[in-house]
Amino acid sequence: MFRIFKKFSQYATLLTGDFVRIFKDFSPPPLPEVVARVLDRLSHPEVTPAEVAPLIEKDPALAAQVLKLVNSAFFGLSRSITSIREATTLLGLKEIKSLVLSYGVVQTIKDPHREGFDIAVFWEDSLFRALFAREVARHRGFQPEEAFSGALLEDVALPVLLTNWYEGYRRVYETWQADRSRSLHEVEREMLSWDHAQAGAWVLRSWKLPDVLVCCVGLHTHSLVQIAEMGFLETPIGAVALASKIPSVTTPQALEELKAEAPLLRLSLETIAALAEKVLDTFGEIASCLGLEIRPPVAVVEALRG
Repeated sequence: MFRIFKKFSQYATLLTGDFVRIFKDFSPPPLPEVVARVLDRLSHPEVTPAEVAPLIEKDPALAAQVLKLVNSAFFGLSRSITSIREATTLLGLKEIKSLVLSYGVVQTIKDPHREGFDIAVFWEDSLFRALFAREVARHRGFQPEEAFSGALLEDVALPVLLTNWYEGYRRVYETWQADRSRSLHEVEREMLSWDHAQAGAWVLRSWKLPDVLVCCVGLHTHSLVQIAEMGFLETPIGAVALASKIPSVTTPQALEELKAEAPLLRLSLETIAALAEKVLDTFGEIASCLGLEIRPPVAVVEALRG
């Protein structure tokens, strides 16, 4: 176990090493202060639910969001939970960390209002892939909370770049918009020598998130063959990389990459479709709990059904 954590740390450093220089005059948007405080406390290995609950309770909006999510069908608890202390004890700190981080990210990421970028589509894709990665991780025995968070954050750099670093990124974005036959990360690597996945890893590093999440985001554009060569296939990184191959709601039939890579995680197309169906059952409720006015990607699931 120590060896895999050491590898996470090594790759997290490699993925983000140059961005202090590249973005020397640019800082990513900060997470809400209360979220940053809670995540910082949760990063301590000896922390207990009794220590975290008061921090969440100090912010009524965050507390309400956590309770709304805890009581959703997503968790399927047998009774209603009415206190944050009870929620942190029942669900465990990893799950609470995922909920708090999800809330913080949705609050932080703003619509860049650039031609060709639809914030609703961005969140539809991101949330569906996050829920799908969670189901893959549960099916394969990985950490589902880390897979969910990693997939939710995998494209976090795109709206950030389009908002805060647009002059440096404009030419890449406009080139990709003019020719969508290539993936965005291919255009980025050709024109910039880095991609939004690496930039996203840097954003997560600036938020002081765990190395495993930095790697989930920074490596999600890699193939599963490459992920396997790094020794990360049987980790949440593998689940996130597979989820990133789920097509966008704007191109639901683009399934070739997903079909080619799913067998590497020993997942049949029938299993993939079943997991996607399961995601569809909870998508709307989770979106509502996060304050997102988005629609479930029914066309993507129908394409997966074949």
